[in-house]
Amino acid sequence: MKTIKSLMKIAVKPTTIVFTVVSLLGAPVFSACKYGGHLKVAIPGHFTSMDPHLGRSGWDAYLWRQFTDHLVDADRSLNPRPISSLAEKWEVSSNPDALTLTLRKGIEFHDGTPFNAEAVKANIERILDPANSATPRSSLAIIQSVDVLSENKVRLNLSGPWGAGLSQLADRGGAMNSPTAISKLGEDYGAKAVGTGPFVIKEAVQGSHVHFVRNENYWGKDKDGNRLPYLDEVTIRQVKKSSVRTAALRSGEIDLAYASLGDIEAFEADAKFNTSRMEAGKINLMLMFNTKMLDDPNLRNAITHAIDPAFINKAIYFGQNTVADSGMWLPGAWAHDPSVPRPSYNPAKAKDFLKKAGKPDGFEFTMVTFGARKPESEVMQAQLAQVGIKMNIEVMSGKAAGAAFFKEGKFAMYATSFSRYPEPDWAGSNVYKSSGYYNAANLPNPELDALIEKGAALSDIDERKKIYRKVDEIVLGQSIVVPMVYQTFVTVASKKVGNIDTVSMHDGKMNFREVCMTE
Repeated sequence: MKTIKSLMKIAVKPTTIVFTVVSLLGAPVFSACKYGGHLKVAIPGHFTSMDPHLGRSGWDAYLWRQFTDHLVDADRSLNPRPISSLAEKWEVSSNPDALTLTLRKGIEFHDGTPFNAEAVKANIERILDPANSATPRSSLAIIQSVDVLSENKVRLNLSGPWGAGLSQLADRGGAMNSPTAISKLGEDYGAKAVGTGPFVIKEAVQGSHVHFVRNENYWGKDKDGNRLPYLDEVTIRQVKKSSVRTAALRSGEIDLAYASLGDIEAFEADAKFNTSRMEAGKINLMLMFNTKMLDDPNLRNAITHAIDPAFINKAIYFGQNTVADSGMWLPGAWAHDPSVPRPSYNPAKAKDFLKKAGKPDGFEFTMVTFGARKPESEVMQAQLAQVGIKMNIEVMSGKAAGAAFFKEGKFAMYATSFSRYPEPDWAGSNVYKSSGYYNAANLPNPELDALIEKGAALSDIDERKKIYRKVDEIVLGQSIVVPMVYQTFVTVASKKVGNIDTVSMHDGKMNFREVCMTE
């Protein structure tokens, strides 16, 4: 039964949490959250590493979010959430600029290593060490040093104001790893990572599955004081084919997955399943350019104006996704601005840009992508041919494609997807900044760098919005990075799975600490 508004009364039993949802439109609706159970999940993507600092794929977060906690956690709207943060409180100071964190006491990593100020220092310094090429290094580059003030108090010394700081600590950079395990395991840490989170890795098989079991010593509780997690076990399987995931859901082989786009309507109409919808859960199709190889913005603009994302959404995505109306800051994020000028499908303009570039008859280039993006790539290839542009397609694994484009600079364009990051400095520092890991060219861009640093420093949201609009105007105006389609996520779960509205986090990734079984 769908309700507009509900009142909730909660009664707690030793093994069952009973929720009585009193509808203002009719009779009470009952459901029960029980402790125990084994949740079986399927995801389509591959993971590169379970190390949140060194992993490169957005799919990695589906795994490391189950066994790590963040220094400062956040809710779906990216507001700091103290109840699930490793820091009990935080204090921002100036002169000098610093962020001081008071940590929870008595928490241990899964291997028994104490979580304390020394552990925080080790994690931050590991990220900042250039030798590690940590994915979140650019987003934490404002941290100059880390001081241990006491067992449970640590100070991050900053090079200036850091308005984006709390939000950045709710992502990769704030995920805490066991320093002992990192030192002991070395290069093997990504396969056997250790955190403080609600679940512990029991088995990980690359390309197949990861099996988690309950952390019996987990410190976290829900908003009503009930201990977390509810589940005994979680198994996350890699299932690439959408038809196989759908069949596994219907047969009961798996309990939960994001619905394939072609199956959304059927699942939402099926009384045997619960569903929860998240619009713009990620960027499903995005064009990233190596501006060193394709250095004329007119050529890049010719490409982005020759592609019709509305056709791709209808032909490939069953019309369930949304044509991008802005940049990398998606609808629902405070930096999202649909009024900013951006490329749109216009073949006549594409030809004008070719003329401006001195190539009225078109040109040839090679893009890289991975298997899941091959159908869209072939549609784009045909559309580009209509204006005289010949696009060659190189298909690799996701890991190989990312390395070839971002690290080796081998291709002019990358057709990829990208995670939802409501904090705009994540994309700003990691994608647009000259030193960003996801900036394939790494060419000096003083104007963009200055804007990004200013945007990260400011605390006033309205002032930050002005900065990120200017960033969007540059990036989209020059077709440096252009989202084409935003993806809709619909979580589908068996009726025996409860709390599925808690699954999708602010970044669209899955988190199971509050998911439960009801039977």
